[in-house]
Amino acid sequence: MNPVSHSFSLGRFHLTSISDGAFPVTKNFFFANTPSHIVSHIPNHYHAPLNVLLIDTGTQKILIDAGLGSTFAPVAGKLVDHLKTIHVSPGDIQTVIITHGHLDHIGGLIHSKRPVFPQAQYVLSQEEWDVWESDPSSQEHNILLLLKNCLTLLPKDAEVFPGVRIIHTPGHTAGHLCVHVNSENNDLLIASDILNDPATLQHLPSHISAEMSPAKGLNTRRKFLKKAHDMSAMVFACHYPFPGLGYINKRKEKWIWVPHEL
Repeated sequence: MNPVSHSFSLGRFHLTSISDGAFPVTKNFFFANTPSHIVSHIPNHYHAPLNVLLIDTGTQKILIDAGLGSTFAPVAGKLVDHLKTIHVSPGDIQTVIITHGHLDHIGGLIHSKRPVFPQAQYVLSQEEWDVWESDPSSQEHNILLLLKNCLTLLPKDAEVFPGVRIIHTPGHTAGHLCVHVNSENNDLLIASDILNDPATLQHLPSHISAEMSPAKGLNTRRKFLKKAHDMSAMVFACHYPFPGLGYINKRKEKWIWVPHEL
């Protein structure tokens, strides 16, 4: 396995998990409402994995989020360089689906006040735009505002390309999106920040402190895990250990993570 990217097929689609580096956080921030014994292996200052997914349908290159960006180099902001290792340049990206507006997902969209992916159309939920439009002093607002002319705001679940569907999954933020990818009866669900670490599947109320509504987030998390299990879908979790791919299984009424065999 390439330590910065991992490619695989889903039906006729070609997908690649790409490391943007790591998200430097404190343990308390990343694991709110979490029993200490579950995360005893996590250091107090933690570099959370930060993975990005590229979907190549054959006619469209679709990026799911863009990591932290060069402001956080050298710990993060490695996406563009790592895309080049698989012979993809920023100008090749045609669509960027923004799952939500937190900086570890949108920081890599802008550099020197210009879009990093200049040919792309950007997709965001209307609810998420409303969250950050109401906070004009935030970095998130400033980044999204720079994309406004090439941003499509969707008010409900929608298929953005045949086989690539966004699903409104509120809780982490009001307009948080998951993505369902389907090709030739093969399914992949993109969790984004519904999931923070495989260990916390033992305790579903665990969440990242930036979660805007933990109660809604818990309800969303339960539904997502059941759907992934019932569908036997592959899951992409951006903050799980690279490449963030695996399956949701159940053991003694507890959810468990089964990493994808590489």
